Amino acid sequence: MRSTYYGWFHGGIVDGAVTGRDGYPPVPKDPIPASLQTELLADLDLRQLLNLGDYKVVMHDKPLESRTVRATPGRLTDSTSPCYAELIGDDVFYQEDVFSGRYLKSLIRFRAFGPGNEPIRTFSTWTESRLAVFPPKEASANESALAELRMAYSNNIKSFAAFLSKPAKKKR
Repeated sequence: MRSTYYGWFHGGIVDGAVTGRDGYPPVPKDPIPASLQTELLADLDLRQLLNLGDYKVVMHDKPLESRTVRATPGRLTDSTSPCYAELIGDDVFYQEDVFSGRYLKSLIRFRAFGPGNEPIRTFSTWTESRLAVFPPKEASANESALAELRMAYSNNIKSFAAFLSKPAKKKR
């Protein structure tokens, strides 16, 4: 997870909160690791959410570097299945802004393939969920803050699925 913070007199330093810089709100260390993201995805009915019919969902526990995801034009695995798609949680950001509040933002990518190695559909977008108790102000609120963060991540995936289900815009 990355972070940004915009305050009255300072802010905007990427990862200031997650690295514990002075003047930034403290964030628990690695509050939503890749392994937890995988668990949260497994709890969702991805086939139904993404309208993938009879696809088999395969989770990969080792995250890819964002650069690898962006630079690979074809499939990210060795699969040659004609029913193949990729859902990739590329970036997760905690953002706090003194004016608009706190959010968990997720950059999510989707690519669907036919029998070939070139995607027949690609879609990516940022989603966000407002946070009310994360990061925790006191240690006693830590569990509820982390529960809120987990819920926000799941909601971001659901929002992405809703965006994905809308008809594609026609190219100009």
